[in-house]
Amino acid sequence: HHYDLQKYKFFLVSTFYGPKQSDGPIACQVESVLMEPFFGEYSPAEVRKFSREDKVRGNRIVTQSSTAFIHELSSLGRVHIKLMLKADEFFEKISSMPSDAWLEDTKNPLLMVVKRTSI
Repeated sequence: HHYDLQKYKFFLVSTFYGPKQSDGPIACQVESVLMEPFFGEYSPAEVRKFSREDKVRGNRIVTQSSTAFIHELSSLGRVHIKLMLKADEFFEKISSMPSDAWLEDTKNPLLMVVKRTSI
């Protein structure tokens, strides 16, 4: 099998909440490159291969790596987020949605976490 290394990416959608109950959730996709260090020597293509050939090992790698990543992400820090659409595409898309619905959409997030720095 030949796997195109650019074809596969780690995919995680994280929901951020503000400190007050009235602060609604904000769903963001996490850029794959931020997760890669937590998977050690395993590339997204290799993890995909495990999910087909050795599910137990694949699931263990994903669970351990993503748990470590989420622990790091949820510690106090500064998160840099960008819009995944061009401005005109973004305004067109949200014009047909209820006011804050786009912020909470975990199936098709419009925001991407591109960097995180610890405080």
